[in-house]
Amino acid sequence: MVHGELRILVAALAVFVALAGLAAAIHGLLFDKHDVVVYGLATVAGGIAAFVVMLTVHPKDLEIEHRQHRES
Repeated sequence: MVHGELRILVAALAVFVALAGLAAAIHGLLFDKHDVVVYGLATVAGGIAAFVVMLTVHPKDLEIEHRQHRES
């Protein structure tokens, strides 16, 4: 298993950032504020991108895992 507690924490925070961006975008739609909608959607996109990047397994992680199996 890949030990990446920090990356999991950042991914969880990215989900909450995406949810906050969604709330901002809906708020902007309800009150006809174009700038708020744009910033909200950008925040959603950034949160989703951060979530995907943080939970992607990198070759370095597989190398560390492979080395740990050899030692045990």
